[in-house]
Amino acid sequence: MTIDAKTLYRTVAQLGLKPAQVRRLLPEWWDTEAEKDPSGISELAMLLGRRLSVDVGALMRGQLSPKGAMASVAFKHRAGVAADTLAAASAIASSLGQTVLAALPASYRKLPSRAVELSQAATDGGARLLGFDALLTLCWEHGIPVIPLPNLPVGVRKMDGAALQIGERPVIVIAKKKSSRAWLSFILAHEIGHIALGHLKPGSTIVDVSLQEGATYATDEQHDAQEAEADAFALEAMGGDAVESVVGRWTAQMAPVELAVKARSASKDKGIEPGHFILRHAFINRRWPEAVIALRFLSEDVNPEAALLKEFERRLNMDAVSDDMQDLVAQITGWSGTHP
Repeated sequence: MTIDAKTLYRTVAQLGLKPAQVRRLLPEWWDTEAEKDPSGISELAMLLGRRLSVDVGALMRGQLSPKGAMASVAFKHRAGVAADTLAAASAIASSLGQTVLAALPASYRKLPSRAVELSQAATDGGARLLGFDALLTLCWEHGIPVIPLPNLPVGVRKMDGAALQIGERPVIVIAKKKSSRAWLSFILAHEIGHIALGHLKPGSTIVDVSLQEGATYATDEQHDAQEAEADAFALEAMGGDAVESVVGRWTAQMAPVELAVKARSASKDKGIEPGHFILRHAFINRRWPEAVIALRFLSEDVNPEAALLKEFERRLNMDAVSDDMQDLVAQITGWSGTHP
């Protein structure tokens, strides 16, 4: 069967990608003139297959056949979002996950399946503050890459987070842009929960579309058992009853600045990041606007994206990444190599 570039672009368009978005994923050196030549068509198919986790042979026949962690994808917490709008982001995440795993020297060690034990491991028995940095370090130490996904092509819808399993190895993707470490801590702890609780199978992905106050953070109604379990795991891992007992004694209508002061005091006492106390208080009392303001008073709660990228750059040796994927990894994650 003879195939042309238009057919390739039309085939991957099933992922919700427009031609301009597809070209943003191609290497800078790619020349569209090559798309007029049969050998160029074959090379284009290989580039697309690697970048979108689809079978190249099927692509050359005008068919879209997901592979890797895209073989089985479950979209959670849709909150009115159509699953197919996240297909492109999921495919790119799967591709990056496979690429990063292939470049990692660290072997995988299973995480503790009990939230309390995971907290102890993350804090090194209480030596570290329980929060975003501790959870991030724990993942990497167990051979689980946590990949930032801030720079998808314009118009490609992001998920908040995702947990993938490529072969026997899990990967976590954090795509949510949020200025609060406490928010990203919950998203990260939720994805860790999926892995620790055995929700993933080889060649599967769980995409958490919207882990926000209106959709989760221990939502009142959960119709998905795995999501309820991951939520419960995340909350228990982040202090559980110890946090609940503290915020349960706070006045419901507390002013944001007082919330911040109380949270910082509780953090020193319990060894848990202060923003988490504010978010738990907000959930109990439905005071999300006040929580957002209170978090701004916490200088230690800011810029989790920088921490995420710094750890990614520190752990990943770009020289070990395959030549044809280095540009994509750098482009999508923001990798600059400035943190040895």
